[in-house]
Amino acid sequence: MARASRAEWENWIALARTRDIHDVAVEYGAHLKRDGHEWIGPCPICGGRDRFAVNQQKRIFNCRGSGEGTYGAGDAINLVMHVVGCDFIEAVERITGTPRPDRTRDENADERKKREHRHQALAAEYARREADERAALEAKAARDEASIADIIKRAKPLDGTTHADRYMRETRGLDPPRHLTGDLRFVQNLDYWGAGDNGSNEPVLLANTPALIAIIRDALGDVIGISQTYLDPNEPRKWKPTGSPRNSPKKIRGRKQGGMIRLGRPAETIAIAEGWENALAWWALGLGPEEVMLAAAVDLGNLSGRATGQIAHKKLVDPEGRPRRMPNGLPDPKAPGLILPQGIKSVIIIVDTDSESYATAGLLSVAVRRFYAQELNVELSFPPTGIDFNRYLLRELGREEQP
Repeated sequence: MARASRAEWENWIALARTRDIHDVAVEYGAHLKRDGHEWIGPCPICGGRDRFAVNQQKRIFNCRGSGEGTYGAGDAINLVMHVVGCDFIEAVERITGTPRPDRTRDENADERKKREHRHQALAAEYARREADERAALEAKAARDEASIADIIKRAKPLDGTTHADRYMRETRGLDPPRHLTGDLRFVQNLDYWGAGDNGSNEPVLLANTPALIAIIRDALGDVIGISQTYLDPNEPRKWKPTGSPRNSPKKIRGRKQGGMIRLGRPAETIAIAEGWENALAWWALGLGPEEVMLAAAVDLGNLSGRATGQIAHKKLVDPEGRPRRMPNGLPDPKAPGLILPQGIKSVIIIVDTDSESYATAGLLSVAVRRFYAQELNVELSFPPTGIDFNRYLLRELGREEQP
């Protein structure tokens, strides 16, 4: 057996730790996407959707699905131990591509067999957890579908007399014709589940209020979700949630990905805003062609779809002084965002200019390039700088935006 000095061992291990941990993760089966300072995705060994995270700058990874006593976090060596189920020495050998300095193994045949048996048992436990998570997601989707169907069944059309109509007129300055509001409805009482003020992650029932709901449909017209705007029971304004500051008067039930809120009849030209309020305000201002279908994507990310990666922000930095990340402007074909109905030939993107400009421009670039790739004509319609079209409409009406 060859002897090896302490320095040889340390240099060998240090060589493994200098490998790019993202490259190591990809080499061992990880499919990751950029999310801020990290790369996230399913764990190569225990699955999930975004439980596996790699931080290139800190050279560490973490798997939220790993059990106690496992190597579910740490450096590149720990990552290989986690994915492969090997010991420390074998992980370094795999990463460096060279044998240990003394050319021996730490395990005999019996020890290796026991270790492989432990890893197989751990992999089986991960598979069980993955099946449980999948079943839980499917059960939630079924509950959401039933809940959405019940809410739509209870909802009333906007006929000019509901509390939602009053909110639209008095707060939003909107009085659209009925043919534009077929998928906007009013619910007299809708439960609001949100975060309490006790720090618990479990949602609690905070209120039961009136709500304006907007139906989200996929490209075939099937209902996949609803956008819920909770209203103050007495005043024509949004309800102010209690409990945690994270609670918002707007919530999505079901899915928005791939879908949109349809406003009006199908046409060859579609004008898409982030929210239905801005789409209707844009129409009320008399912008765009006479024959146009209005739609709302719910948010800019769903309108644009995902980018292939991120680049450094030109101005903003994180608390450590590093540039924040923003979309690189190139559409990821695997994550297209909303999918347009058949027959669309032209797209008008109704832009908000009250968001951070560089990141917004990155997402708009993704959207424009995605629609161009579909051989569609694309235009962008901008309000004055610093506002959206609903605020622009209120200014034109000589009114101030209400909270």
